[in-house]
Amino acid sequence: MVQAKSPQTRQPGVIRIFFTTSPARATMVLGSLVVAGFAEGIGYATLLPALTIFIGDGAGGKHSWLQTTITWALASLGIPTDSLGLLLLVALGAITLKNLVLTWSSNFVGYEVAEVATGLRLRLIETLLRVRWSYFTRQPVGRFANAVSNEAARAAEAYSACANLMASLVQAAIYVIATLLVSWQLGALSLIVSALISYALKPVVRMSRKAGRRQTQHTHELVTRLTDALIGIKPLKAMARHVRFGALFATDARSVNKALRRQVWGKQAVRSGQDEMLFASGVGFLFAAFTFWKLPLQEVIVMAALLFRTVLMFNRSQQWYQVAALSETAFWGLRETIAEVERERETTTGTATPSFRNACRFDDVTFGYGDKTVLRNVSLTIKASEITTLTGTSGAGKTTIADLLLGLHRPGSGEVYIDDMALGDADIARWREMVGYVPQEVILFHDSVLANVTLGDPELGREDAQAALAAAGAWEFVAQMPQGLDNIVGERGTLLSGGQRQRIAVARALIHRPALLILDEATSALDPNTEAAICRNLKDLVAQTGLTIVAITHQSAWVEAAHRVYHVERGQVTEAPPIAAS
Repeated sequence: MVQAKSPQTRQPGVIRIFFTTSPARATMVLGSLVVAGFAEGIGYATLLPALTIFIGDGAGGKHSWLQTTITWALASLGIPTDSLGLLLLVALGAITLKNLVLTWSSNFVGYEVAEVATGLRLRLIETLLRVRWSYFTRQPVGRFANAVSNEAARAAEAYSACANLMASLVQAAIYVIATLLVSWQLGALSLIVSALISYALKPVVRMSRKAGRRQTQHTHELVTRLTDALIGIKPLKAMARHVRFGALFATDARSVNKALRRQVWGKQAVRSGQDEMLFASGVGFLFAAFTFWKLPLQEVIVMAALLFRTVLMFNRSQQWYQVAALSETAFWGLRETIAEVERERETTTGTATPSFRNACRFDDVTFGYGDKTVLRNVSLTIKASEITTLTGTSGAGKTTIADLLLGLHRPGSGEVYIDDMALGDADIARWREMVGYVPQEVILFHDSVLANVTLGDPELGREDAQAALAAAGAWEFVAQMPQGLDNIVGERGTLLSGGQRQRIAVARALIHRPALLILDEATSALDPNTEAAICRNLKDLVAQTGLTIVAITHQSAWVEAAHRVYHVERGQVTEAPPIAAS
């Protein structure tokens, strides 16, 4: 099994997550949070003159600087300060405005969180569909399955935590300003208490962050191993190796579980520590305010509320920072995966529209993987409206010839031509639209026969599917299924036999009426009679429609049906006379 590639663990910082995804929207959310913070500040400030009216003048008729300042500010706004009901109504209105703005910004952030997950998933999928074929051959399938499912969800969680972190920081900053306006001593006290709490709990947050990195790594390895194992589960069960093989998953699962336990403990430790220290600081403030500072009750109430809210917002910021730190590896890891895939994008320079009328030619083509030469100075011709068969031992280079013909690889030297157009000058996408391809390892989706044949193309209907299935020799058994075209084939086609899966794959390749059909050992799982019948059907298609077929095979039926036969051996190609000329 290919070892999963672990995601990178270096991150630029959690705050950048909020601004990296959508700077414009982040700025708009921050603006709303500032408005909400000031509204809440106005609400609390209005309580001081209201409490003075309700409790009485604790200073013997003398107003403190704070009382005088707030009264002047409210009078400047045209709000009388001698009406308890009006003052309470203003306070209630300010808090209501704050809640409305916060509700709107929270909903906005919620929508954005969903967009983050969806956007990252779609971006990864879109880049994967445009990547070079050679890149796929080096990657485990489970890596991208994990990225699309688990990492995308945790990346959205990291964005949500960062948004809430920014909200808490903005509100904390506004409360600091408010406390400084009330009393610089109170402002300093709130900052000192918040800093002490954050510093005391910093090791716990660091431990949680490390646990988050380990969770990302071990979950990545677990999902990758499991996905790859499920693809090949049949031989494992057939040899009773699945139980022992499961030990690999148990190790990864225990590692994930250990990381999750550390995260749970860290979250609870931060909350408990913050509550304990916040209560202690509040008790200390009340004792000093009444015993040493001799402050009026109404000011103590307002100042205690401001101190409590300021420290609480800093504590909440630390909690959200911890949550963001737990998931940030998934966010940055997924972005790095997308960037890596984008760097592997298939680049083509050809723009000419190909037209396959005469022949495809390999002109002195040499190709290799790294230092290993697979094809050496290969020249061959695939004439239009004929069947060309490639034979040879496994590993001789037959499939590589098909890959070069499809433009999945480019020759190291020499050139492939479509008629007289070099494949490097052609629009590869348009050329591939003219090709039907059937591999030896057929992949069917857990969906209906119709969906597997049409691949969801809205321009292809049931009649098209039936005609393609008939040409592939598959309509007879499909028609006998309980739901016919709507019958589910099972995961990877497991409800069908190997021969049935291959015939449906042939129908999939034929349904869009290609100019060239490539069969890469596509009928190897069929019995001789069925294979001979498909050969006859496709040979009739060649005569009726001008279809061109390249058959890579070990079977004699395709050699007998061929107009031209090439034998591939040790990277060399020689033409052999067909057994039966047509």
